[in-house]
Amino acid sequence: MKNMSVKKIVGIVVGIIVALAVIAVAAVMLLRIDAAEAQQIAMETAGGGEVVSQEISREGLWNEYSYVIVNGDTWYDIEINGFGTITEMESGTGQYLNH
Repeated sequence: MKNMSVKKIVGIVVGIIVALAVIAVAAVMLLRIDAAEAQQIAMETAGGGEVVSQEISREGLWNEYSYVIVNGDTWYDIEINGFGTITEMESGTGQYLNH
């Protein structure tokens, strides 16, 4: 009888862990953004302009986005994570020299 209780407890714990993993993956899938949303965030951050370079890299379950935008004589190098947060941004004036 004691072995049965231990097996049931282990089964319940494993079930809970699996359920939490499924919920976590579902949350990541629902909260992540796509390339169009990332570009819109970058364009809003730069105040408009023209995308002159873009890169998408895969990081686990989501992508990371990098955009270079030129708006007038100012360039913006903007990195956005898969959840839409700007993780890095540089800007300057004159010609963009691929930092």
